[in-house]
Amino acid sequence: MSDSQMADAPVPTIRQLAALTGVSRTTVSLALRNHPSLPVDTRTRIQKLAAAHGYKQDPLVSSLMAHLRTSRAKRSVERIAYFTTWDTRDGWRKPGNENNYFLGACERAEKLGYEIEHIWAREPGVTTARLSKILYTRAIRGIILAPFGNPRSHITMDWKHFATAAISHTLVRPLVHRASHGHYNGMFLALRHLRHHGYRRIGFATRLEQSERVGSSWLAALLVYQQSISPDQRIPPLLSPVPTKAGMDAAAFKRWYHDHTPDVVVSNLSTPLHLLQEMGLHVPEDVGYASLDLINKDDPWSGIDQQAREVGASAVDLVMTQLQNNEFGLPRYPKTVYMDGLWREGNTLLAHRIAAAR
Repeated sequence: MSDSQMADAPVPTIRQLAALTGVSRTTVSLALRNHPSLPVDTRTRIQKLAAAHGYKQDPLVSSLMAHLRTSRAKRSVERIAYFTTWDTRDGWRKPGNENNYFLGACERAEKLGYEIEHIWAREPGVTTARLSKILYTRAIRGIILAPFGNPRSHITMDWKHFATAAISHTLVRPLVHRASHGHYNGMFLALRHLRHHGYRRIGFATRLEQSERVGSSWLAALLVYQQSISPDQRIPPLLSPVPTKAGMDAAAFKRWYHDHTPDVVVSNLSTPLHLLQEMGLHVPEDVGYASLDLINKDDPWSGIDQQAREVGASAVDLVMTQLQNNEFGLPRYPKTVYMDGLWREGNTLLAHRIAAAR
């Protein structure tokens, strides 16, 4: 078929593109899927020619092929590595977000025909270069990076062999696709509910390290919100600069509370709640408390359920999409999928403040 005939055709077929390029239909199909089995020059040449002649993938066909690849994956059970970097191999395996991320990832992977394999990235004597080689040799092509202990962490791997996604914002280098709870929206959701309950002087308290772990999203939302209220209702946030494993600077918290007397304290930690009770205050009669991170389903407090299992599932989706599209290496345009949390009513807020505020 000539170039002019191809130009007149509404949608070129794989067969037509193969005739034009002088290669097989299989080669054209692989090139259009950016399959790494073909040389980069070959893929680029065929992709440019297809674009020039107006070729577009049929979404129904693409969906069918994705289904077929998923069906094959179910039979072969392709594995996705789940990296943790805690001080110990299984320190993260306890009730909490870390475990929920993993459980959500496992549930989603099983549904899609994949299998999650836990990898402790701090295995003694194993460098990241050695680890890259081990994974490549074992044909593990997908990696999920669980949250790091340090809020500004980095890791080096031979990324060109892997489809990668991170959970949370603790990995700052390299830039990869990531899944996370939407902490900014979570704070605003909490603030809206607190206003609805009648609270006006809202105080935010956490550790500085905890604020950094979420990219200062909670703090940013609070400061934006404070621009919409009267100055007498604005309470400066308390970011306690204590070591990661400490609870909170008790003396600093008590000074902050006595200086500003908030109606309600918002935190992702339970420490402020216990400190308020230690100070002889009754919650919620004297002061309210709301959590930005209700880790367990049976937590009795009012606050935000970050939907950690759904975050873990989203990380699997990010890796799976890359695997199906044969996209390996660091992405040119990293993207982040944010999961909105849910508000849960508990026993740490006064419902009758609604009437009082009106």
